Amino acid sequence: MIASTALFFLIGCGGKAVTYEQQLISEADSLFHAGNYEYAKVKYDKIRTLKPSTPAACNAQYYLGYINIYYENPFANWDAALREFKLFVSLYPEDARVDEVNSWIKLLVVMKSFKKEFLGTSKDLDSLKMEQNARSQSSSAKTAANIDVLTESLRTCTHARDSLDKKGKDLENFILDLVKKCQAAGQ
Repeated sequence: MIASTALFFLIGCGGKAVTYEQQLISEADSLFHAGNYEYAKVKYDKIRTLKPSTPAACNAQYYLGYINIYYENPFANWDAALREFKLFVSLYPEDARVDEVNSWIKLLVVMKSFKKEFLGTSKDLDSLKMEQNARSQSSSAKTAANIDVLTESLRTCTHARDSLDKKGKDLENFILDLVKKCQAAGQ
């Protein structure tokens, strides 16, 4: 009885033999689809480590990047996704998903750059507000000079805001193009 049960698990319901890496991929995929992203990453990493030169390792490497950008994953990490996708391209340059992964890499780089510039601009705006508050408390004799400084600060803020708006539109267009490409590739 035990031998037949073990044989059933090794062969599977369809009568085909199931390899160890297929079993691991199936477990990792099930964890991913169930929303257990951190455990799925552990399984995918195990597959990648145990069977590095197999198609299962290729799939595992892809999903290690994908999990880190997956919109429902509360632990998504864009830096980790970028690292895993770059590794995927270097290890599996002939894989059919390389174009998709390269698109993700470009998008992640743009988003990282946008975030860095946005945070920098936000800090600049906060600094200008603090300067403005400090200047507004100065004596009335300096009011005319302060107006010129504030006007220049406003120009700087407006320029920074316009620059962010343009970059936001560029990012939005890039994402829309990426979605169209992914949809066209899926059909």
